[in-house]
This record gives sequence, structure tokens and C-alpha cells, in this order.
Amino acid sequence: MAAVGGPTGVSHLEDPAVLDLIETARGVGVHGLRPGDAAAALASLLPSWLAALGSAAILTAFHWWIGLTWLVMWPVVLYYLQREYLRVGEAGYGQTAALRRADYYRDLALKPTGAKEVRVWGLPGWLEGRFESTWEWAMKPVWRARRPGRAVLWLPTIAVTAANIGTFGLLAWATVRGNLSLGALAVYAQATLGANRFRAFDDANMILSQAAVSVPRVLELERQLERSETTKISHRSSRDTHTGIRFEGVGFRYPGSERNVLSALDLEIPAGRSLAVVGANGAGKTTLVKLLCRLYEPTAGRILMNGVDMAKVEPLEVRQRVAVIFQDFNRYHLSARDNIAMGAPVGAGDMQRLREAARRAGALPLIESLPQGWETVLSREYTGGIELSGGQWQRIALARALFAVEGGANVLVMDEPTANLDVRAEAELYDRFLEITEGLTTILISHRFSTVRRADHIIVLEQGRVAETGSHDDLMAEDGRYARMFRLQAERFALTAQDGV
Repeated sequence: MAAVGGPTGVSHLEDPAVLDLIETARGVGVHGLRPGDAAAALASLLPSWLAALGSAAILTAFHWWIGLTWLVMWPVVLYYLQREYLRVGEAGYGQTAALRRADYYRDLALKPTGAKEVRVWGLPGWLEGRFESTWEWAMKPVWRARRPGRAVLWLPTIAVTAANIGTFGLLAWATVRGNLSLGALAVYAQATLGANRFRAFDDANMILSQAAVSVPRVLELERQLERSETTKISHRSSRDTHTGIRFEGVGFRYPGSERNVLSALDLEIPAGRSLAVVGANGAGKTTLVKLLCRLYEPTAGRILMNGVDMAKVEPLEVRQRVAVIFQDFNRYHLSARDNIAMGAPVGAGDMQRLREAARRAGALPLIESLPQGWETVLSREYTGGIELSGGQWQRIALARALFAVEGGANVLVMDEPTANLDVRAEAELYDRFLEITEGLTTILISHRFSTVRRADHIIVLEQGRVAETGSHDDLMAEDGRYARMFRLQAERFALTAQDGV
């Protein structure tokens, strides 16, 4: 978790090679064994290894060469069997990509996330078949690696069996001849049993080797993510001063893509003003927000906040200034209090600020009506929890962003803030738009022009560039892209009203 959470952005979480490393580090493989399983196995094996060494030493008092045979044989047997276990483990971990795909099919069948469509489209049988075929394909190399008859398996077995037969046979012969008392026989027989406690053939040794396979993946994951992280220069400035944001020649393309999402983008967002961003799907609206939040770094140009290049500022400093409600915001299976407090965890205990953020988002009546109020878990997957509607979740997400504002953020980003609201709730949000954004630098992304027109400034993005800019009245007077989009949406509402709806 620390390694994956280390880099500034999120691009590493879209890299299949990194995702494979994460899965193997978590223990995906033949038995799903993790580094902790290796440590636990080692802890259980060490006492038995020491006991076996002590028992072998006792046998040297009977015949020195018998004790020496046990002392030499077990490390050799243990070494070769550990190599065999490791080889099988590597075969399993080599199928990580296929196993991730099989896990995806399994989770679709078992988890509630896609449950509705899975049943509506009749997919349970299809998913079961896909899981089975993908899992079988991934496991075939493991089954081949486990094939019986390999000398490394039967030779150690023969050696250990022969050593036991020889030792017990000599003990019996010495006792029959009167060279050993019954007490000595009991001691040496117990020592022979103790010498077998190297446990090379049992599950603990297999777990030790195969779980240890994941350890190098953890280390490699840390190394790769350290290399992907660029050096940052801390530039701590007062959070009470905010002079605006400026994009200078910003270009960006997603990793692995050849298409520029943003190209030579120049944009200035004055402090304390609201900016609305409109444009067709794929124009780069949400990407602009991701760059502002330092989730990705520009591939060209720079972004200035308060006159300072954001690339030279610690990411935490930037993110403490920015409050965001994303279009695909998270729905945390936590209490209502935690869902909102996540906007500024440091102030999670300040109930007055939590209530104020909920009030401004229109979520306070909803929270107070929940069975356990602020402590109600927002998920039916937990006892006493409830599920919210899309519009209710949108209010919770907006409250989370506003709580970040209460915690000191002075830039508010709202990406489609009314996407899940009904008409009445949307109208209420429009009426309170100026109250919500008062004193903040606000960036609003929306297809709802009734909200967009309330912003101080509007830009139209097209193919990653600013195609039009101005106030609502200015852009309507220009009769360009914005005016055509506005009239198209207005005509749709006018026709609906004429139909009496």
C-alpha cells in the first residue's frame, strides 16, 4: 500500500506490468500465498530445524557416522526440495495476467457491483465458463511443473527412507546383541524421530518457498515506483493567499497513447472567480482537472498556481488547496460522517464544520433522517447500513468537497455536479451556486447550460484547445459553438414544456 501510494499521480495504476506486480505481491498464484505466509512458515520451521540438529548430534554418540549422515543429508534434501517448491511457485506467478482476468470474471459473478446487469443479461453461466477456462489455461503450466516422477522428488524420498531403515535397524541389532540398554535404545530411537523434524516434505516448507516468490515482487514494485517518481522541490507558501491558476502551453497525452488530449493549452483562472468548461465528450475537460490535481504531469508546458510552477510544489501542498467532486466520485462503504470527513481528514472531529458542509450541499436533512444519523454506514453490505440513491450520493460527494473547503481549500472543482440529481434538486443547486462558490476559485465542468451560464467566465474546449472564451452573453453574441450548443439544449427543454411535461 505504501509503495503504490507513493507516486504523485495515478498513471502507474494503469500500467499492466505494475498491476501484475501488485497482484503477485498480494499473493496471487497457486495458493494465494503472501510474504507474511513465508515469515510465518519460517517461524514455525526454525524450532524444528534446531531440534533436528540437536537430535542428529545425539546420534553421533551411538555411531559418529550415523549422526554425520543425518547432519549432511537433511540440508541437502531441504535445499533441493526448496528449489522444487520454488520452481512450482514461479510457474504459478508467471501466470499473473491470466489469473487477474480469471479473478475479474469471478468478482463480476460474486460482487454486487455488476449484479443487476449480470442477471438481466443472463450472464452467470457465461461468467462461470469464462472463469473456468481462463483459470484452467493459467494453471496448466503449474500442473506441468508439478508432474510426478521427477528425480528431485523420489531420490530424497529414497534417501530419507533408507536412512531411517538403516538407523532403526542398527539400533535394533545393537540392542539384540546387548550393546544397548533399553534406556539407551529409547533415547536413540527418540533422537532418530527428532532428526526427521527437518520437515522438508511437509506444507510448511512448500509455503515458505512459494510465499517467498512474492517477496522479490514487493521489492521490485517499490523499485519501479521509486524510479517513476520525479524529484520534487518543496515550495511551501501561505494557504491564505491565492492569486489564481494559469496553464501555459500545456500539452498532455495518456501513457501508451499516441493522441494528444490537450495541445498547447493556454488558460488563466483568476482567483475568486468561477470558470465553466464545456465541450464535446473527449475534448479534454476532465483531463484538465486531473492535471490540476497532480494526478498526471503535463507532457508539455506548465501549470502555475499562485505564480509558482506546480511541478516544483509538493503534491500534498497542491491538493490541500484543491477540493474536487469528480464525475465518477467514490461511494465509500463507511459512515456518513467518514464519507464527508474524508475531504479534510485532519478536521474529522469538527462536527460544526461537518454540519455546515452538509448544509451547503443540501445533504444535512438526508443525514439527519438516516437510522443512526451521522454514524449510519452507507452500504447495505453491512449490518444496519442503507443504500443511497444516485442523487443522494451526489449530495454526499458535494458535501465532501465542501468540507475540504471548510478545511482550507480555496479552489473548488465540480465535474458534472448535477449528473445524478433530479430536476428539483438540480434547481436548488442552481439557486445556491453563488453561495457555494462565494470567495472560491471555481472550475465547473457541465453539460447543463443552466448551470454553466451562472459562471463568471466560460471556455469551450475543442480537440484539446480553447476554441472560445468569454461570458455567457459574450459567447451568445459571437454565435459560435457555445451559442449553438446552448440553443440546441434550450430548444429541447422548450419542446418538452410545449408538450406539457
